[in-house]
Amino acid sequence: MGPAGQELSPRRREILAAATTVLARQGNRGLTHRAVDREAGLPEGSSSAYYRSRDALLGALGDFVAERLGTDVAALGTRLASCPGDHERAVAEVSRLFSRWLEQPDLLAARLELTVIATRDPGLAERFTLWRDDLVEMVRGVMSDAGEDGGASAETLIAALDGVLLASLMLPTRRRHTFVSESVEQLLTGLGADRS
Repeated sequence: MGPAGQELSPRRREILAAATTVLARQGNRGLTHRAVDREAGLPEGSSSAYYRSRDALLGALGDFVAERLGTDVAALGTRLASCPGDHERAVAEVSRLFSRWLEQPDLLAARLELTVIATRDPGLAERFTLWRDDLVEMVRGVMSDAGEDGGASAETLIAALDGVLLASLMLPTRRRHTFVSESVEQLLTGLGADRS
């Protein structure tokens, strides 16, 4: 979705997908209209015709990345809600989602870059806060259904899982899936161990 929930045109999606790759591989300083045009294989000036300023490009990119991750998280919430209290299923579903995300390292790296940029950009921070609040609410609901504390624990769990996912990007590709699966298991098992 684009601004105000409007569907993005194929060209805008193409530009934002290219911007995701540029941001992931070249960092914030490398994100320019020219670099995005090159990555997308478009004539110079194409991306600036859609996103006039760098701020406009960054804002749209923040929405684009948050939408892609948010859609996956909402689907995860639906799957988890169908099996309240099933610890093994929760571990398997979260691990499966993270494994899919690991197949898209540019998306994860771009999200990391955007998160850092958001610490200095209130507009971008607001976009990410809304997405994160939705994620925390979803996890809080799943935890509540399982009879666990859904308050601060939901935020702590999200932060820990986030850290695992981002830390995995520092590992050699061959070790990422095992690291993530084992870490998700440890975190969710530790959470479940609080039930007595």
